[in-house]
Amino acid sequence: MPAFSRDHYRQIVELSGDSIFELDGGGRVVSVNQRGLELLEAYGRHDVVGRHWHDLWTPAMRAIAREAVRLACVGQRNEFQGAIQTLRDQERIWSVIVSPLALDRGQPVLLLAMCRDVTDRLRSEHALRLINESLTSQLQGAELRELVTARHADFLESSLTQTQEQAEAERHAAEALRGQVDIAEAARSLAERARDSAELASLQAQKGEAVGQLVAGIAHDFNNMLQTAVAAISVVTDTPEQLTPLQRKLLGRGQEALHHASMLARRLLAFSRRHPPRFEALDLREVATSMAELMRQSLGPDMVLVVEPAPQALITQGDPHAIGQAVMNLCINARDACQNRGQITVSFSHQSIASDGATPSRASGQYVVLSVADTGTGMDQATLSRLFEPYFTTKPEGQGTGLGLAQVYALMRHSGGFIDVDTALGRGTVMSLWFPQAESASAHAPVAIHAA
Repeated sequence: MPAFSRDHYRQIVELSGDSIFELDGGGRVVSVNQRGLELLEAYGRHDVVGRHWHDLWTPAMRAIAREAVRLACVGQRNEFQGAIQTLRDQERIWSVIVSPLALDRGQPVLLLAMCRDVTDRLRSEHALRLINESLTSQLQGAELRELVTARHADFLESSLTQTQEQAEAERHAAEALRGQVDIAEAARSLAERARDSAELASLQAQKGEAVGQLVAGIAHDFNNMLQTAVAAISVVTDTPEQLTPLQRKLLGRGQEALHHASMLARRLLAFSRRHPPRFEALDLREVATSMAELMRQSLGPDMVLVVEPAPQALITQGDPHAIGQAVMNLCINARDACQNRGQITVSFSHQSIASDGATPSRASGQYVVLSVADTGTGMDQATLSRLFEPYFTTKPEGQGTGLGLAQVYALMRHSGGFIDVDTALGRGTVMSLWFPQAESASAHAPVAIHAA
């Protein structure tokens, strides 16, 4: 292959949204693009190049991977789908096309393995089934707070955007490679599957959006009715001398109930609106303090919420709405762990990670930390290992979506931080959100982040 053409081909491979491997006839990895390294969670190409390709797969899939290489060596293009094992022992589902790679005459035979990560697509399909199964029951007699599906809509919208971007990248790659390597058919097949995935994710997002609009409409009408009731009680309480002590007491309780109901309506309206992420310098103390009263109302009368004071500001760059939701999710999770009776403590600290203690997921530097501790039952290692998986929940069927902690995990990765969990059976759990420390709030102007 001429030098310019080879460089052009390599550029396209590196820009692809899929993992692309070149294999020799024995199945060893000759080269891998950057996307492949990212999905395998490798530190560098030296972790992958030279290894047998089938060793990247889970034990149950290795025979299938070997057979795919054998068929490609005799000129047969083949496809399969299965679980790979990243270098950090995480499983991902890949859809794979293995085909012979035609080079100039006299060059060694190479194979091309194009691998698309379909883990998120499969999760989206699972979310669609959840929506179809639960929508009717949610709309029939459920409390308004149970109808909030903004997390589903946000998750599915993200899935849709990623799928469409991958489909577009694959289309450009196929056009550029046409006439140079014999993979046009594979590219078209993958693009078609990507479009199908985009259509499915679009349907899911539309269903989630429809429920969100329904919630917003109900909350708006509910709030209007509440204001009428508030006004009526206010007129009566303006003349307290005409009321008996019992009547004044009952009217006071009625006003409190209306206040709580109004807060619920405002929460529903806030959750059902679409908020583009807006990164700005903020103080974690202020975010938690502003949420404290709302969290107390949500946790129930038998839960004690303690927000410990912090003498110093804890400044980071983030979306206050998203961080507020994350803190709420952690507190709700802690309440469930306490079985609705116990104490939740929110605390703050400044921490640092030295360069010799850094890992790929925990960069060195200064951090501001928000911790949520509970007096619940704690978790065993089996539960802890799956804690942040989407749809994983320990609640009975129909009582949890399993997306709350997955949303928190995604927020921390997007923020450049991480979440740390300290737990053991019988001694409760502490979940700590580590955000990279930023300068003072006055040094930063808000920056809106819009979807591409």
